[in-house]
Amino acid sequence: MPARVARPRGLGQQRLAPLAHQSCGAVAAAVHADGTGEPLPAHIRYLADQIRPSVERGQHGDARVDATINAHARGVRRRLAAEPDPARKVAAGELAVAAARYDLRDQQVRVLS
Repeated sequence: MPARVARPRGLGQQRLAPLAHQSCGAVAAAVHADGTGEPLPAHIRYLADQIRPSVERGQHGDARVDATINAHARGVRRRLAAEPDPARKVAAGELAVAAARYDLRDQQVRVLS
């Protein structure tokens, strides 16, 4: 999940946002492997291992994948904000860290709470 840093003109605060997206194949693979116990191919295993702690086990089917996409983006946000340099900048008011999600249906990016 790529992170974007943008500094709006005239504003001193940077923004860091892990950007998730609807219908993420890596998340779907992690959710499937979590549910079935099936091993994943090596090229996707690393990503799935990073996603697996975010798998929403209270959901099923597409709702489970959808909830996991959001949970993973929020988890990445927490990990980024806890890193020493970003944490220092957040504390100083120089950086805002927020999880976001791109919806393929309407091509909108929404900040996740």
